Amino acid sequence: MIDWLLFTCLALAVYHYVGYPLAVMLWAHWAPRPAGAQAGRFADKEPLDTYAWPSVTLLIAAYNEERVIEAKLRNALAMSYAGPLEIVVVSDGSTDHTPQIVAGFSDRGVVSMHNPPRRGKTAALNRGVAAARGEILVFSDANNDFNPDALNALVQHFADPAVGGVCGVKRIRAAAERESSKGDGLYWRYESAIKLAEGRIGSITNADGEIFAMRRSLYRAIPEHIINDDAQITFDLIEQGQRILYEPQAQSVEYASIRIEDDFFVKVRMVAGGFQTLAQHWRRLIPPRSWFAFAFLSHKGLRYLMPVVLMALLLLCLLRLDQPWGAGLLSAQALFYGAAGIGYALIRRGRIPGLTYVPFYFTAMNVAAFMGLLRFLNGRQNTLWRKAQR
Repeated sequence: MIDWLLFTCLALAVYHYVGYPLAVMLWAHWAPRPAGAQAGRFADKEPLDTYAWPSVTLLIAAYNEERVIEAKLRNALAMSYAGPLEIVVVSDGSTDHTPQIVAGFSDRGVVSMHNPPRRGKTAALNRGVAAARGEILVFSDANNDFNPDALNALVQHFADPAVGGVCGVKRIRAAAERESSKGDGLYWRYESAIKLAEGRIGSITNADGEIFAMRRSLYRAIPEHIINDDAQITFDLIEQGQRILYEPQAQSVEYASIRIEDDFFVKVRMVAGGFQTLAQHWRRLIPPRSWFAFAFLSHKGLRYLMPVVLMALLLLCLLRLDQPWGAGLLSAQALFYGAAGIGYALIRRGRIPGLTYVPFYFTAMNVAAFMGLLRFLNGRQNTLWRKAQR
């Protein structure tokens, strides 16, 4: 029984981190499903300059973002979208100068929406969408920049009526002095490769709220207790029979958190929200009757559960020290977590680890994920997020 459990845990870890990503990448390479511009009106070779570009509302939820909001709006106004563009900033709850800075762009068409009470991001999104006039909604954060042609790259796919949403790529600016920069950069490159493959097969498993476009007609008001608003939007679109694609030519670029501690607590919150998503939608996922359900469980479901799997693997190896393979697996884990410990010690001394950074970041994020599970189980998580220093 112990051996069966041990190899099951090992197989789940290998499948999640290596097997599933490799399988979807090979599937996407050999048997992609046409989508967006390839499956829509552009399939007839109609040039982009004759496309009736729909109106777009760029919706930015901003809370106390006075340090970055002006640069964000200048970036948004400089984009070269081919159709009508509306920019809306919802700064509910902000106690700094964010609303005043946004109001200063009113002569350039920027819409400022501000209410003193802070009710969370989901409430802000619902309020902003209700006021939006664009046929296509594009969600963004205040601390990121889009490449100039990002909106064109996202919106072109809505020529295909089967496409309900399009997600862009999140990139991390290199900054050697920021503790999270290397880890965030590696993580998002890994995620980007998986999502690109998922989108080519059918649909990605989770939109990224930093750069995500959807049809306004498909938006459903998000219950305010929901933590991961982008996951809820994803499920809402899938339930309406829509695909969600991934567009590498639309990029959102931002700095990582200054301190790894901030990334840690963001991960805690997101995993607590992930378990909330699983609890809310498990009937649509188990058993997996669709490509999306299978992909979500493989990509996201196992990601949330991986700390439990890894701890079980460590414990089960301790019970099999009498076997050479048990001792070998335990030694490999000891070396990895030992390297993580060295990385943590270097971070505590104000140094950015070298070779030990990946073990440290991997371990730290899995510890955060375990705390997210505990927070979900005791019901302590709320929808108001802890702002990271950037």
